[in-house]
Amino acid sequence: MDIDKAMRLFVDFLNLTWNIIEPLISNRDYTSDETSKSDWIQANWELLVERKVLPLNDYLEIYGEGADFNGISSRITDIEAYATFSVGVIIDDAIDILNNQKIRNQRYSFDRFVGFENGFYIDFSPFEYVLIQDENIGIERVFSIHDVKFKLYRIQK
Repeated sequence: MDIDKAMRLFVDFLNLTWNIIEPLISNRDYTSDETSKSDWIQANWELLVERKVLPLNDYLEIYGEGADFNGISSRITDIEAYATFSVGVIIDDAIDILNNQKIRNQRYSFDRFVGFENGFYIDFSPFEYVLIQDENIGIERVFSIHDVKFKLYRIQK
């Protein structure tokens, strides 16, 4: 399966399961438990996306902040693995809704899927946007998932 299709299926999975899983990964007072949320998403990232698009012994960069489950690693399934591929976000012509800027012909590294509310991104469903870090100028950007394409890039050692 190509990465673009896998990413779109993964965001569909997050949106379809979020209301079911959210109470299970929240604290007793139903406030968000970021550690449980990150662990759950990272585990699913590795099992549903990484294993679908890469052969064994190749690994994707972590999803967002990664997992805290293992302490020494941000991964869940193979804690000693190092990323061999990154997911690129290709922008032909889109609006960065976080900074209200038109962006053309750019490539960024994927960070995570996010929602958007009151002018800022949120780690909550519906996940209809992509968060990236613009390393060129040191800012975050947010794009509609409908305005981007995803592509795999081998990490050069």
